[in-house]
Amino acid sequence: MSERSTHDALLLAAMAGLLPEQGPADAVRERLRVDILQRAGAAPINVIRRDEGEWRDLLPGVQIKTLRRDAQTQTTLWRVQPGGRVPPHVHAHEEECLVLEGRIVHDGVSYFSGDYLLARAGESHRVFEAPEGALFLIRGEPIPDPAVLARLPR
Repeated sequence: MSERSTHDALLLAAMAGLLPEQGPADAVRERLRVDILQRAGAAPINVIRRDEGEWRDLLPGVQIKTLRRDAQTQTTLWRVQPGGRVPPHVHAHEEECLVLEGRIVHDGVSYFSGDYLLARAGESHRVFEAPEGALFLIRGEPIPDPAVLARLPR
């Protein structure tokens, strides 16, 4: 039987439904399975209500609540008590800050509810203060262990 005849015979058998079904290779099947399970398990919207989540002490007068974290970034709420301060530090990556309540003071400039700040990678900034207290959202690199922060200059 020629190669063309064999090909034609296989094609006819496939069209007639006489060939056994052949699924994807094991490696492809496993990748598909993992992908489907990850998508099925992920909610389309992740919601954390105001009274949900855990506030934890980060520095004296400063608490944070983690909203989302992955290997490169972390999104947190920061609650700073009146007179609370965030010490000077350097950013390895960009950090976004949105003031939600109150007032924060950085380098002599006051920022209020609705104000947005972006610290560029490699920049350092001076102390952040919240004379009357403040609540703000930070999106940036993951926050180090509080023990590391405790050693920062004030």
